[in-house]
Amino acid sequence: MVRGMVRPDFALLNAFRDIPVAVVSDSQGRHLTLYHAVKPIYHPMSRLIGPALTVKARPGDNMMATKAIEEAQPGDVLVMSSDGESNLSIWGGVMATMAVRRGIAGVVTDGLVRDVAQIRRTGLPVFATGLTPAAPTKHGPGQINTVIACGNVVVQPGDIVLGDEDGVVIVPHDAATRVVEVVRTRQAHEQMWLEHIERGDFSPLIDTDETLLSQGCEICQA
Repeated sequence: MVRGMVRPDFALLNAFRDIPVAVVSDSQGRHLTLYHAVKPIYHPMSRLIGPALTVKARPGDNMMATKAIEEAQPGDVLVMSSDGESNLSIWGGVMATMAVRRGIAGVVTDGLVRDVAQIRRTGLPVFATGLTPAAPTKHGPGQINTVIACGNVVVQPGDIVLGDEDGVVIVPHDAATRVVEVVRTRQAHEQMWLEHIERGDFSPLIDTDETLLSQGCEICQA
């Protein structure tokens, strides 16, 4: 276990607060987007944002996740690797209740969770690959605040975690300022597209003939 995680400052974190996950994914060239199976376990769910407190857990074991609740600071997001465990849960309702009391912002895992009704009542955003009633083991070992892989994405402690109904994306801490700039440019382009579409002008988005012809496609008149 490693203590002393470096967290992004509030202003940098806040810059991502209202940006859709899909826009951030686009702005990072589709990279660092967790695979589609990691998704909200209930709907509607509050938006998720915060620095990653990483957990490497033994598959189907919640000992290190429980320890991570104790180690977390308010606003942290627990990002937990369980190696895609498909039988036992790694998180549940009692843990969610503890997490909310600690001020934890949410949970992301490539494992399973249980007690979805209880978690929903806490309001804690939780993203996982699925649900099961099967309880976890409580043996350990594991790691906290080390580099992990979750949902086919490498996550480092302190990286920015963003989640909404589309899924989860990671913004590396040391690239966050640059990503914000790219996101703002992307949002300006999308706003321009929408304004054109509102006028019935699809030209900024639809110019398929030129693209198809450049790729060797033949366009014939019937």
